[in-house]
Amino acid sequence: MERAKVVREIRGWTLTILAVLAFRTFLYEAVYIPSGSMIPTLQIGDYVIVEKWAFGARLPFTATAQATWRSPSRGEIVVFLAPPGNPRDDDLIKRVVAVEGDTVAIQDGHLVVNGAPVPRQPVPGTCVYEDRSDGSEWRSMRCTDAIEKLDAHTYHTHCTPFVPCGDVAPQKVPPGHVWLAGDHRDHSADSRVFGPVPVGRVGARGMNLPAKSGLSLAGGLRYHCCAWVSWAGPWP
Repeated sequence: MERAKVVREIRGWTLTILAVLAFRTFLYEAVYIPSGSMIPTLQIGDYVIVEKWAFGARLPFTATAQATWRSPSRGEIVVFLAPPGNPRDDDLIKRVVAVEGDTVAIQDGHLVVNGAPVPRQPVPGTCVYEDRSDGSEWRSMRCTDAIEKLDAHTYHTHCTPFVPCGDVAPQKVPPGHVWLAGDHRDHSADSRVFGPVPVGRVGARGMNLPAKSGLSLAGGLRYHCCAWVSWAGPWP
């Protein structure tokens, strides 16, 4: 009798562990944001829920998807495998700003797709954000803020005042690839550094859900209320 009970317990825990692993591998996962490349959309310390099945299916410990049913669209926030040779070997998160066949450029932080500047409206007033590099103390940093509308997605972008903002000459996105950029245009290592990313290396899509986060600042614990990872809204 005791042996049968132990077997049932082991079977129950085994099935539970397998279900959790399958959920994280193929359905949803919470991704931690360690850097400021997606500020102001995503803050350092945010946790973002991502859809692992949005674009295809990839087995654990493999470098590319085994099945793909759709490609990422412009404006979507995606999680992808770091390119070979990248200093970080974990997953990265950026915004898709161009897809295969597009010609993309950045001029003083302003995104240009297929020769047409993406609608962009500067936000007046003081722009400040909190930053921390390599575990250092939190610092308040000045910035310039703009609202950008790329297809159905509207979001804020930041640049550093009085310096070039991550300019890149026009380049064409090859078939089967996407071109990625951080919302903090001059504080992001993205396709300007490692080039277009194969669609098969894109593993998840940021959901349109709020995620709470905490920042350890000198004055104690500070929370970012709602980090919207992807949203469509009216152009002001």
